[in-house]
Amino acid sequence: MSTVIASNVLANGLRTEFADTYSMLRREADARLAIVMDTGINATNRQHEFAYFNAAPHMEFWRRGDPVPQDGFDSVQFTTYVYEWARRIAWSKFDRKDDQTQSLMDLARMAGKSAALLPERFFFDLLAGTTTTIPAVPNAPDGVGLYSATDGTGGYRFGVQYGNLLTGSGADTTAHILTDYYNVLEQFKMMQDGKGQPMFTDDVIDGGLLIVHAADHTEEMETAFLQKRQGIVKGTDAGVTPSNIVQDASRNVMLWGTQRLTGADWYAFLLKAPKKPTFTLDREGLQEFTALEGDQNSDHVRNTGEEYVQWELRSGPGVALPNSTIKVNN
Repeated sequence: MSTVIASNVLANGLRTEFADTYSMLRREADARLAIVMDTGINATNRQHEFAYFNAAPHMEFWRRGDPVPQDGFDSVQFTTYVYEWARRIAWSKFDRKDDQTQSLMDLARMAGKSAALLPERFFFDLLAGTTTTIPAVPNAPDGVGLYSATDGTGGYRFGVQYGNLLTGSGADTTAHILTDYYNVLEQFKMMQDGKGQPMFTDDVIDGGLLIVHAADHTEEMETAFLQKRQGIVKGTDAGVTPSNIVQDASRNVMLWGTQRLTGADWYAFLLKAPKKPTFTLDREGLQEFTALEGDQNSDHVRNTGEEYVQWELRSGPGVALPNSTIKVNN
């Protein structure tokens, strides 16, 4: 078991101005996560079955004298699992007593607050299809991953070629990024609801996008979507009013650059989507347990001289129907 090594804070006369050097680096989950992940779903068991109906039929011409046109619609069922999560930090009771900064236990207990970052860590594992945090990457309800050109039956996902996985032009230039951006908008507009009708209304698509990208493409992304550009041709365009095609079209683009992603791939999410593409099931919230000298039932401390604080919670990530997100694969 790993134990806190506190020898550097045991010397007499130490000052405490820098005792909390790392404590401010832990942040609550970003508010942008609320756009792409629903973290408010309560769980009552170790796994849950979810279901939804496919698109209902649309109105059809009824020729006088003929039977009323009739059609049906199917339903989809999928399973999401809850996992256990925990962390323990241990130290010698003598180190705590000799800690001149009086901060060892306080800072150790702050580690439990990192549980607030779990949903964000879940989300980026789902996004990249990795198991850095989660033990397994779940499929979407249609039987394939979060991003795919085809659904579980091999047909075009959401009724459109390439589904929600587009091949990009690259993220190295503004022109490439803008080309892919408009391809994303067009792909959303071509998605179908399963009955041959548009998946989204224009106001949902025109409501804007959140684009999630790797931090090392921040300059290119901000140049493409935020910066006013003149595009001057020497000797001919002096005094031209600065312009940005996205801003000029009154389109809303939010950017989320993060070190949790690498490479040139980026991900677009509809800001006004009726349903979020990912979610968490929360079975039990964060619980804290301690073993300290003086606890009546702490045989562990009496036998080993080792104190600890630990946290436990039960939660699991899931993928809903991801029609509101598109990956640009570069």
